Amino acid sequence: MIQAVNRPIPLAVRRTLRFLLRLPLGRWSGFRVHGATRLPAARRPLILAANHAAFVDTVYFILALRPRFTVCGAQPRLFRSRTRRALMTVANILRVDDEPQFLNDCAALLRAGEILLIYPAMGRTRGLGEFKHWAAEVALACNVPLLPCFIGGTGADQGPPRLNVGELLPPTGDPGTLTAQLRGRIEELAQQPAS
Repeated sequence: MIQAVNRPIPLAVRRTLRFLLRLPLGRWSGFRVHGATRLPAARRPLILAANHAAFVDTVYFILALRPRFTVCGAQPRLFRSRTRRALMTVANILRVDDEPQFLNDCAALLRAGEILLIYPAMGRTRGLGEFKHWAAEVALACNVPLLPCFIGGTGADQGPPRLNVGELLPPTGDPGTLTAQLRGRIEELAQQPAS
């Protein structure tokens, strides 16, 4: 059974916060999206895969992406307090207890036509970090493409926050090969200059 995500009231709160944060985090911070036309305009089965340097990364995805999406996922320790659970619910973040639960929940969400955001390092890292095969396993099992993204300017790197969106990566090969291709694509996006 999927943990509670896509609840109407938290999603309404998220839409309101998106509107309220658009000016301070969007325009005032200099946040830019490069390749914005590659982002989905409507809900459909798709996996966005990105590096993850800071907690605020998800907020920038919320600003950049119009249709709703589920973040898969966060470690159980981030759900320990009532305040944290509320933040995770509003951000529509799925808790990850273990790999089988993660794979099953992601597959069920994709079958329901949802967009997923997966950080393949499965945690915050400096640089790209080491990618787990989980995102590739889900993509291959569900025959859903991956959309490589690089989010910069939120961690130790310099410059205004930016989101570089790549080309769709079809679900082919084995999990190891697909993960290596995904990491290579995100690495290429990271090299694109901020403008």
